[in-house]
Amino acid sequence: MSNKFKKRDRQRIIDGYLSETGRNMFIPGEFIDWLADKPDHEAYDLFYGLDDAAAARQYRIDLARRMASGLRIVSQVQDATQSQVVQITTREYPAYVSPVGGRKDGGGYQPFDPADPAAMTELQSQAAQALRSWLARYRGAAEAAGADVAPIEEIVAHLSRDVAQSA
Repeated sequence: MSNKFKKRDRQRIIDGYLSETGRNMFIPGEFIDWLADKPDHEAYDLFYGLDDAAAARQYRIDLARRMASGLRIVSQVQDATQSQVVQITTREYPAYVSPVGGRKDGGGYQPFDPADPAAMTELQSQAAQALRSWLARYRGAAEAAGADVAPIEEIVAHLSRDVAQSA
């Protein structure tokens, strides 16, 4: 059950619900109850398009995704010359990554291998997108607090260049 609605469509649907019900706060449970007797509503199939068994399975799959989300692995990178360690760098990575390209087909999580260039490119691409999303949502709050977001923009640019060079 994927969300086919773009951000502007979701905004319009929720604004319509709030307007029709006279509410000034979106409460998900109330929205679902309101939608239940509106089979012609454009969002009806998203929430009621599956029978209860299929919806329960999808919910369990989503729970499993959340369980795996955020797990980390630690990898040590050593630069050595003639058995003398010059530098040891510890980097933290997610234990599993869900490649964006396979998500439309149900996707799944794959173990992350930091030595795999394709896996690293995928992770860098997701990192750049997550930072872009963070900037889009929180830039104003960060700048109002006096924070300089330029370093985050530089990280996004660097990650994006690396992904483009890997393609």
